[in-house]
Amino acid sequence: MGTGSGEPSGRTGTVRQEAMAPAVPAAKAVFMKSRRLMPGMLLQPHLAGNLARQPLRWYAGITTDPGEHLTAADNSTQPSRGRALSAWQKFTYSLGNFGVGYAPATFAFLAYYYYGRETAAGEKLVLVPVTAYSIIWFLCNALNGITDPVVGYLSDRTRSRLGRRKPWVLLGAPLLALSFYFVWAPPDTTPTLANQVVLFAALFGFWFFFTVVVGPYLALLPEITPYDNERVKLSALMSVFGDVLGTLGGNLLPVFVALLAGGLLIFTNGYQALAFLGALAVLAFSVLAVSFVKERYQPPESDSGDSRGWLRRALGEFRSTFHNPAFPPYLVGVFFYRTAIMITLTLTPFVATKIIGAVEPSAGDLDILALLPGVVNDRGLPDFEQAAGYLMMVVLVGAMLLFVPVSALAARLGKKKLFVVALFLLGGVLGGMSLIGLVPVLTPLGQALLLFALAAVPVAIALVVTRPLLADVIDADEEITGLRREGVYNGMEGLIMKVAAGLGPLLAGIIFEIFGASRAHSLGIRICGPVAGACLVLAAFAFRRYPIEK
Repeated sequence: MGTGSGEPSGRTGTVRQEAMAPAVPAAKAVFMKSRRLMPGMLLQPHLAGNLARQPLRWYAGITTDPGEHLTAADNSTQPSRGRALSAWQKFTYSLGNFGVGYAPATFAFLAYYYYGRETAAGEKLVLVPVTAYSIIWFLCNALNGITDPVVGYLSDRTRSRLGRRKPWVLLGAPLLALSFYFVWAPPDTTPTLANQVVLFAALFGFWFFFTVVVGPYLALLPEITPYDNERVKLSALMSVFGDVLGTLGGNLLPVFVALLAGGLLIFTNGYQALAFLGALAVLAFSVLAVSFVKERYQPPESDSGDSRGWLRRALGEFRSTFHNPAFPPYLVGVFFYRTAIMITLTLTPFVATKIIGAVEPSAGDLDILALLPGVVNDRGLPDFEQAAGYLMMVVLVGAMLLFVPVSALAARLGKKKLFVVALFLLGGVLGGMSLIGLVPVLTPLGQALLLFALAAVPVAIALVVTRPLLADVIDADEEITGLRREGVYNGMEGLIMKVAAGLGPLLAGIIFEIFGASRAHSLGIRICGPVAGACLVLAAFAFRRYPIEK
């Protein structure tokens, strides 16, 4: 994928027919023997021809023995160091990740409260009943579950003057921004059916167009640069804008709402004013993200030789990703990692309010809390619910400060090895949360701050290396099929991530219900940390079978 000048060469899905026929039988024999590709895939001439032209020793090295590892030296077709992007291209592409972090964080942190909040006068303002809101939230996520792989499949096959991914982002971004705004713009100030209809339409539209925009956007990363060092640096920069600044913007939304409480322009309250500004930011950053990078691959004009309908072809492609030996351990690993993170996000407010808040704060604790805007009121009493957001800020800001040394470590030690270490470290930290307030060292607040600060190290590693790890999986798929299928792989990952995003809070809720989640009965809160830690240990063992060592 590289040229002598250091610039990656363009790739095409078109196969030269004269190079195909003589080698197909031999290629079929070698790959059928591995039993790791679907026979239907091998019978497609355009795929078989590409398979015949690939370095078979490399493929055999990662498939004939699942325990055998592939080193960077073995993967000679993938350069490890180089530069394909300018600083401006890296900056603008990474900006697109702000919306990926910001918009979902605002929903997770504040939308539930917004539809059943209290006014400044202390009156309850219910826009949608709690049960109706919960059902709408579940349905919108469940109905959009299959859109990730479908959008990925279709974007992989899109042929246009702009490329495969850009049309999806440019067409979807305005509708994504519009949907985001209308989640915060119910037509009535009472719990009417119209509010429920608008919420369902806006929330369903948001998650649908979120997939339409974000799936192709993330699928660009492995294509715009083939260089391992540049992918790691780009992933770190994306994490700054999305995982840190975007998520913090969502978590600190109450502070911004208070600043705009008087309204802005035609908007009468801080929520809708922020929704408008957020929608503009999501639209602008999404368009900027794809405006300056260059797509380098054109898919085949048709699936020649394959008589199956598009649905059967799509399902076959979804299944075929699991025959890439690098993908199952990656998918299992990130599934358990995401489940652990969602348990932790659900757990953190309970740790702050029910465990830390159950103990009278010391003078030192109050001095620390007084430094945080909005945490200590005029009477000198701390609001530990607000403090929960700052605990997460300790992790995210700490992780951001570590991105540069983590990128250097990844280049020296390898992404897989570093990620496995991070999973074990984070598992230990989350297990330690069960002991907050029980150990006679520091105050409960001090113990929590220490643990969350320690968590910044493995979280920084995870944020930096997970995207490049998936890019390596996609490179492996190209060696197998001769095609660039970033969309399908990102879509399959997105589908599994949605399952994990639902499973984490569900597990936490069940544990809370069985063992208790109050100040008097906090065993459920203490159990959740070790459960999340166990998920991370499972993720680490899954990644030990990830075969690409670089």
